Amino acid sequence: MDDPADLVITGASRVVLCDPDAPDGIGVLDSAAVAVKGETIVAVGPDAANLAGPATRVVDAAGGTVTPGLVDCHTHLVFEGDRSAEYFARTTGLDDAGLTAAGHVWGVPASQRINKAVAPEVLAATALGRARKMLLSGTTTIETKSGYGLDHASDIASLEAARLVAEISGLEVVPTYLGAHARPDDAARYLDTICAETIPEIAERNLATFCDVYVDPDVFTIEECARVLAVAADHGLVAKLHTDARVNVGGARLAVEMGAASVDHANMLSDDDLDALADAGTAVAFFPGFDWAVNHPHPVDARRFCDHGVTVAIATDLCPVCWHLSQQMTMGFACRLSGLTADEALMGATINAARALRLDARIGSLAAGKQADIAVFDTPDHARIPFRFGANSARTVIKKGRVLVEDGRLIDRSAMDQPRMDR
Repeated sequence: MDDPADLVITGASRVVLCDPDAPDGIGVLDSAAVAVKGETIVAVGPDAANLAGPATRVVDAAGGTVTPGLVDCHTHLVFEGDRSAEYFARTTGLDDAGLTAAGHVWGVPASQRINKAVAPEVLAATALGRARKMLLSGTTTIETKSGYGLDHASDIASLEAARLVAEISGLEVVPTYLGAHARPDDAARYLDTICAETIPEIAERNLATFCDVYVDPDVFTIEECARVLAVAADHGLVAKLHTDARVNVGGARLAVEMGAASVDHANMLSDDDLDALADAGTAVAFFPGFDWAVNHPHPVDARRFCDHGVTVAIATDLCPVCWHLSQQMTMGFACRLSGLTADEALMGATINAARALRLDARIGSLAAGKQADIAVFDTPDHARIPFRFGANSARTVIKKGRVLVEDGRLIDRSAMDQPRMDR
C-alpha cells in the first residue's frame, strides 16, 4: 500500500454519516469503517478498512455507533460563578416577574458582578474544566459568547479566554461577541462604546467570528440591534440573534435582513417568520435543556420548525443558570420535550449545528475530504444516544484526526493544565 491511512475505525455496528442528501435522510451504514489521513477523512464505507497499513492506528468501535463529532452551536462557556439561587427560585414557580417582585437579582445582571474585570487566564482555567467534560461527552466543536461583564474590557477578556481554551484543550472553539447581552443603566453610552471601540478592536485582533445581539423588549430594541449588527458586518463579523424567546419582537425579520447565520432561542417565532428564515437559509437553534432549566412557559415545539423546512439545530446553551454540558442530553430533551425524532436530534447536533456556525462544508458529517471530527458511542445504533440521555455513551472522541478521548477517558496532555497568555 503506497499511502496507508493514519487511523482507521473498524468494528462499528453502525456508521451514521449525518448526510441530509442520503436516501434515508441521514446516511446509516452497516458494518462500515472510517479511514483518516492527517486531519482529514479519506474514506467511509466497507472498503475503508483496507486502507490500514502496518503503522495505522486502529480504533475498534466494538459494535458501537460512529457519528460525526457533536457540535454545540450556542454556549456561554466562559463565565465565573453560577445562578443556582435563581434556578431554585424558579423551581418554586417564580417566573421573571415573580423573581423581580421577590427582590431577586436574576439573569445577566446577577452574573455581571462576578465576571467584571476577571483576568483571561482565570476565566480560561474555569472554562477549561467544563470544556473537557463536553469533550468527554462527544462534543468536538463549541461556540461560546462573551457578554457577562457588560463592558469593553470584560468582553475582550472573555474572548481571549475562549482562545486559550481552544489552544489548551484541542477543541475547536468558535468565538462570538455578545456585548448587547443585557441592558445597562447607561445603555446609550454603552452602545456607542460597542460600535466605536469594542467591535473594531475585536475585528482587528480576530477575536470573534460572529456578533450576537439580544433582541427583547426588556433588553435591546430592533433598531439598537440593527445598528450593532451593521457595524459588526462592516468589520467582517457575521450576525447571530438571541430573539423571540419570550415574545415575538420581529427578530426573525432583522435576521433575514442582516444575513444572519442563525436565530437562537426562537420560542415565539410565527409561521411567517419560519417561512422567511427557511427561504433565507438561516438556521434556527433551540435549547430544550434551557427551556427545562428555566421552566419556560412556551418551550419550543420543534415539529413546527421541521414542518416549515428550516434548518433545525440544537445546543446546550450552557450558562450560569443552565449548567448543561452534554449534547447527548440535549438530544434526549429534544426528542422527549420538543418533538424531534432520533434522526432529527442527531442531525441537529451535527450537520445542522455546523450550518448554524457556517462550518458545514468542513465539519458536521462524515465524508471523504471533510475534517476528521468523529465520535464513537457504545450504543448499537444512534437512537440509543438520546434514549440513554442520563448516561455518557461516548467512548472515543477524535478531533482533526487526533484521539482526544479513549475508552471514555481524556488523553493526558501535559499542556492542558496551565492556561498562559503572552501579554
